[in-house]
Amino acid sequence: MPSLTIDALRTLATRQGLDLTDEELAGLLPLVQAGQAMMESLRALPLADVEPSSQYRMV
Repeated sequence: MPSLTIDALRTLATRQGLDLTDEELAGLLPLVQAGQAMMESLRALPLADVEPSSQYRMV
């Protein structure tokens, strides 16, 4: 996955109706990048045959 930039983060925020300053975007960028890295590490785990630990059922 390509590295996320401030410009890309700005575009994503704007599409969600957020008007963030450059300072706010600069503060958010490392947090979003860390979240992306965590998601990538989860995708690498061999979980295809693992049963879910819980299930949601509507009563």
